[in-house]
Amino acid sequence: MLDCDDIQQRLSAYLGAPVSRLSVLASGWETTVFEFTLDAASKAFTAIRAGQSMVLRFYQGSEADAKGAREYTTIDRLFAAGYCVPRPYAFEADHRALGAPFLIMQRLAGGTLFTIRSFPSSLKTFSMAFFSFVRAQSRLHKLDPASAPLREIPHAYAPIAGAGADADCPLLDRVLAIIANRVETGPLPGLREALNLVAERAARFRHSPNSLLHMDYHPLNVMVDGVRVTGVIDWVNADVGDRHLDAAMTAVILSSSALENPRWMRDNVVGNGLRASFAALYIPLYHAMAPIDFERFRYCQAVAALLRLSMLGMMRARGPEVVGFRREAIHEVTPAVVRLLSRYATRKSGTAVGIDTTAPQPA
Repeated sequence: MLDCDDIQQRLSAYLGAPVSRLSVLASGWETTVFEFTLDAASKAFTAIRAGQSMVLRFYQGSEADAKGAREYTTIDRLFAAGYCVPRPYAFEADHRALGAPFLIMQRLAGGTLFTIRSFPSSLKTFSMAFFSFVRAQSRLHKLDPASAPLREIPHAYAPIAGAGADADCPLLDRVLAIIANRVETGPLPGLREALNLVAERAARFRHSPNSLLHMDYHPLNVMVDGVRVTGVIDWVNADVGDRHLDAAMTAVILSSSALENPRWMRDNVVGNGLRASFAALYIPLYHAMAPIDFERFRYCQAVAALLRLSMLGMMRARGPEVVGFRREAIHEVTPAVVRLLSRYATRKSGTAVGIDTTAPQPA
């Protein structure tokens, strides 16, 4: 558990100004996010003014250092390029400051596209802003990753040593190598046949124009104010590659877990129907804004589903820390999510898929 009083005192010393109103804003698989303001302008970072609503993103998990540095660089470059991300003010890798790496950035207006206050408010916000949600992603894919502000975007999907894929090879090859490594080390035998099928077809889809990809683009990572997207958050999985893979990952998440919480959205016909409706609406909307090669997209759906399912499989077989998350993240790998995702991967790959492992419990 994080001690908010301790963090507030240490953050005040780090910024050179008294911190007020520090509170937990959100908590995810790998981060805890705080909201705070300063009673006076920061002496260490003069751009942070008194009374300005700020966010402290506190990185946790076994890959916290790498993820924090990678996300800061990505957001910094995207902000310089004019894309809708929060303005980053500081990243600190030294654990001595707060006990873990952290990022300080602008607090965006509004809330996430999927709000959990009530069913009517969720339906209203989601319905009004879903078009803007898709448009913001298509705009991201139209940015040139070779342009001056974006050339230094780091790759989240690092090559697996000895797998025959290097840092300069296409993202598809690096992703397939990661899945293969998880299948063998999990072990996850229920994914092996599907992996073999997609690997056999990889040559047809290996080369494509490069786009900047979020790779975790879903309603809880997009902030909206009314119908306007105010910013996209959570860039730890960003990479460069085929935009169809990014769109496919969004389709996978919308079809399996974006509306998993709160409970009232998943354990009733209306909630499941809403999830299915928006999952079905996403593809034609995206295609209208950025035309899809549907054969390529269907292939990428199978790859994205296996990538996500292999991650959940590793969390259940070896614990969340193995894939860079906190131990508590195991609670998010629910039977409903695994069931929906397994069915999805089976449909898209053309063969039965499953991860039959015993879920480890956090201490």
